[in-house]
Amino acid sequence: MSRPEHLAPPEIYYNENEAKKYTQNTRIIEIQEQMSERAVELLLLPEDTPCYLLDIGCGSGLSGSVLEEQGHYWVGLDISTHMLG
Repeated sequence: MSRPEHLAPPEIYYNENEAKKYTQNTRIIEIQEQMSERAVELLLLPEDTPCYLLDIGCGSGLSGSVLEEQGHYWVGLDISTHMLG
């Protein structure tokens, strides 16, 4: 099965309505939190030192919340402006 972003421009599939569904889905939130926590572990960042991280494909910023909770700073970008809203 093809991914939606391979079939048409991102605004077709990542519109305001889909972005809202994504940010309110408790399963998505849980998965994003787990993946973000694991990514931070794999980065082997220095302990007790805030780092500045770039989140490419940040979506609605769910992973950024995890970074902030761990004392880090972040900036994100995403192909969908609706996800950034």
